Amino acid sequence: KLKTTQLYVFSQGEVVPTQQLELKSQVEGRITFVATNMVNGGRLSKGQTLIKIDDRDYKFAVIQREAKVAQSKQQLSKVEAQANVAKLELDTLARDNVNELALYLPQLEHAKAELKAAEALLQQAKLALSRTTLHAPFDGIVKEESVNIGQMIGRNTKLATLYASKMMEVKLALNNQQLAILDIPIDFYQRTYEDGLPIELYTEIGAERLSWPARLMRTAGAFDPRTRTLSVIAQVEQQANLPMLLPGLFVNAKLPGKKVKRATELARTSLRPNNKIWYVDDDNLLQVTSITPVHRTSEYVVVKGLAKGTKVVTSALVAPIPGVKVKALKQTQSNDDVVVIGKSQRAVKNKGEALNTAWQTPKHEASEKRIKRQTSKENIKTGAQ
Repeated sequence: KLKTTQLYVFSQGEVVPTQQLELKSQVEGRITFVATNMVNGGRLSKGQTLIKIDDRDYKFAVIQREAKVAQSKQQLSKVEAQANVAKLELDTLARDNVNELALYLPQLEHAKAELKAAEALLQQAKLALSRTTLHAPFDGIVKEESVNIGQMIGRNTKLATLYASKMMEVKLALNNQQLAILDIPIDFYQRTYEDGLPIELYTEIGAERLSWPARLMRTAGAFDPRTRTLSVIAQVEQQANLPMLLPGLFVNAKLPGKKVKRATELARTSLRPNNKIWYVDDDNLLQVTSITPVHRTSEYVVVKGLAKGTKVVTSALVAPIPGVKVKALKQTQSNDDVVVIGKSQRAVKNKGEALNTAWQTPKHEASEKRIKRQTSKENIKTGAQ
């Protein structure tokens, strides 16, 4: 059957999270609280309190900074009052060319600067106090953790590794031929998940086949210099009605490519060396012809240049010679337009009846007859004994 055939590209890749971070302490102290779900595999909610560090020293620091701010404000008020008095006195005396020191201008600037510094130190103390409590930055899962109540930690101590569970990524390496079938530019990029190219990810766990809908979002920034392949990145949005994808899972990917018009899909065994196929003509004579394969998989090949209704041989033949007469071994009715002949039958269905037939050459037939005669003689000898 000549039809428009959808081509597919197949690849494999490892699932990784789109967001992953190392949770580290920004202050030092003793841990006083750890959430119960702060364990390997624990599910976290955004904003949830994960860890608390002893905050008493940081609260004391805030009180001290607040006192310093109050003193700086008092000093500024005092200098402002002195500056006002000095100005009034100078105006009364009608003195000109008065220096800035007599007007208390340097003292005033210094007091303002002291207040700003005190306020900055107060904000710093409050920031350090807030950092004694660590929150979950997103809905996610704990990949690993090393934290316990009573543990003494310093700044920049790694406490856990978290990853966002909502979206996963898979990097799929494609060669030039696969990229041509996929028919996307090498700088392919989509900003939103909805605009991505729909694909399928699947794997087998035991006897169960699991699959997830995904979206092709972008190509990698460069070709791999070692394999000369270009990776495409697919994203998967976790869905409640599907098994959760976890990092490290190895999955297969089925990517829809371009469509080929007026093509035929045949069993892979139909294709002979040098892109030739064997077929049977209307006189039951074995013939050979060249075709143009446009796509191959492990199971089938998509070809062009095959006439409608061709009886294609998929099985092996003994001494195949063009023009030799072949004999049908069996035949069944089917609604196939391209008749696939042999044990490994794969036909392209179409309306109208045709025959699926297994064939043999005369030499093959003679060989089988000799085997039958030899078997019969051996049986006679066995009976005589």
